[in-house]
Amino acid sequence: MIPIFEQGRSQGIGHSVDTFIGRFDDILREHLADGRAQAFAFIFYDFNDASVRKILKDQGVFAKLDRLSGDRLSIFYLHRGGEKSIEKFNAQFLTTLDVHEIAGLPCVVFFKFKDDQIEDVQVVQLDNANLIHGFFELFTVVENYLDHAAKKPSESRGLKWIKSGSKFIGIEAFRAALRQSLDNWF
Repeated sequence: MIPIFEQGRSQGIGHSVDTFIGRFDDILREHLADGRAQAFAFIFYDFNDASVRKILKDQGVFAKLDRLSGDRLSIFYLHRGGEKSIEKFNAQFLTTLDVHEIAGLPCVVFFKFKDDQIEDVQVVQLDNANLIHGFFELFTVVENYLDHAAKKPSESRGLKWIKSGSKFIGIEAFRAALRQSLDNWF
């Protein structure tokens, strides 16, 4: 689990929004080269969804998801930010990942990075607003993806997987879109 902070940088792990956007492809390459990940994911949520915000801020949840994802999956999420920042972050990344028309909030977007291309983009809609069941659903989504990473994740356990229409997204185009969003961030 790698938090992204609206301003500054926390101690320990994490990135500020500007360093994350500015170094997005380098971060992916580093995680792959260092054996920290084989795939990546974003958790997107609505600022007004207090349950999801509470789930992501809980240290116990963070630790359990971090242990589950291990060295197979790097999960990014905007940890601290205001309503407008979260809306802008969601809009920019969902559009750039080409899932803005199929992904409702909250959702998890999984993808792989290979040969400077983002590929195999898959979205899972999170439906449970209850705090305890919401964590279980998020944990199940990540577990299901990891269990089926070599093939199509299962739609068992009530999970609805949606595959992006894009075959791949070139990192140059992705980087340009993210840098443009950084220029307009504040």
